[in-house]
Amino acid sequence: MDVELTDNYKGKVKMIKQILDDVKKRKYKHYSRFGKYKKINTFTKSLINALNAVSVCSMVLTFTPVSKVVVFVALSATSISTITSAVNSSTDVEGKVHSHNTSYLQYTDLYRDVSARLLRNGMSSLDLDNLLTEINSRMGLIEDHSECIK
Repeated sequence: MDVELTDNYKGKVKMIKQILDDVKKRKYKHYSRFGKYKKINTFTKSLINALNAVSVCSMVLTFTPVSKVVVFVALSATSISTITSAVNSSTDVEGKVHSHNTSYLQYTDLYRDVSARLLRNGMSSLDLDNLLTEINSRMGLIEDHSECIK
C-alpha cells in the first residue's frame, strides 16, 4: 500500500512538472507573439502618423500656387494612410498585442506560483490533487481569454 502511495505521489509530482513545462512553452510563445505584434503595431501607427503629417502639410500647401505634384502627394498620402488605418483596425493588431501580453503575464504568474508551491516541503497527496485542480482551472481561464498559439 505504501509503495502505491509513493508511486501515485511521484506520478502527481511528475504530472505537475510536465504541466509546468507546457506552461513555460506557452509563456514563451505568447511573449514571442507579443513582441511581433507590438513591432507591427508600432510600425503601422508610425506610418499612419507620418502619412497624416505629409497629407496635412501638402493640403496646406495646396492653398498656395504650387504645382500639381503637391496635390498628388497630398491625395496619395491621405489614401495610403486611410487604407493602412483600415487594415490596422480590421486586423485588430493592438488587441492581439494586449491579449498576448496578458496571457504571457498570466502564464508567468502561474508558473512562478506553482513552482514555489511544488518546492514546499510536506505537501500531501491531497495537496497535490488540489494543486492539479487549481492549475487546470487557471489554465482553462487563461486559454479561454487568450489568442490562439500554434
